[in-house]
Amino acid sequence: MSLFDILGQKRVAEMLSKGLKNRRIAHAYVFAGSKGVGKSKMALEFAKALNCHTNTHDACDTCKSCTRIAHYNHQDVKWVKPDGYTIKIEQIRQLQKDSHYKSTESNYRVYIIEHAETMTQQAANSLLKFLEEPQSPTVVILLTENAHQLLSTIRSRCQMIHFSHIDPYHMVETLTIKGYEERDVLLAAHLTEDIDEVQALLESEQFANMRALVIKWSEDIESHHMQALYTIDEKILKNDYIKEYLPRFIDLLLLWYHDIFHMKWEKTEAIVYKGYEQVLNKQALYVADDELIRRIEEILHVKKQIAAYVNPQLALEQLVLSLWEG
Repeated sequence: MSLFDILGQKRVAEMLSKGLKNRRIAHAYVFAGSKGVGKSKMALEFAKALNCHTNTHDACDTCKSCTRIAHYNHQDVKWVKPDGYTIKIEQIRQLQKDSHYKSTESNYRVYIIEHAETMTQQAANSLLKFLEEPQSPTVVILLTENAHQLLSTIRSRCQMIHFSHIDPYHMVETLTIKGYEERDVLLAAHLTEDIDEVQALLESEQFANMRALVIKWSEDIESHHMQALYTIDEKILKNDYIKEYLPRFIDLLLLWYHDIFHMKWEKTEAIVYKGYEQVLNKQALYVADDELIRRIEEILHVKKQIAAYVNPQLALEQLVLSLWEG
């Protein structure tokens, strides 16, 4: 791979490649963006490019340095991940200690800190001191989904790079070439921006079953059939896969109701559940716009409840009852 192989991040790749070509390398970067947009992959490729024996503006992917970094066994490229729920001061102190040793095989010593916003106060202060007194040539890359949670003094000492959201249609274009069905890719790509995770969903029979259950459940809900309540206990919470990925199940339901809205307003090009237009149209005929908006809000509320560890059976039963109220 190279910097330009990270899906949907051409702007970031151009920025980093230009810095490499002009030898304008910051001693610290913040890679900020939502989960799955390619921050870790870009950090890996940037580390390779910084230490490539062949190229000056990207990774060749074949030299000894690129190969070792790609396999996570290069002594001068270190990854730091949360120890439990946080990154602790001892982990940052180890980086500081490590940085004093002279490197004999690389251009840059690279430290990549994942979920940097989870640093304890002590760890963040220790990193700040490290950034104020950089050991050359060293590059620190902070990966975060919540840049605002980093100390402002840390952000001010780093080059901030924001990663774009991934357009689902970019994934459709990429993955249909590999033989996946366009409608399946489109739906999965609306659940996650991580292309590897999308492929895992497409390969999973459980995901296909979950999609089918969402559609059937919505039909029972809209027809006020008591099976909608029985389904919660019999098919949702007794299914280990769905129970584990319940937030994703709720997201699929939310996308379904968004598609009902698109169908009502004849925005068929925006429909995600391709191939189910007839079912969507049938449900759209019997619900008013304001009621549909209320239902979407109710689903969003349940999504927040599930995230807050509210009893899932009670939350889902209340959802069905509240949708029936309209």
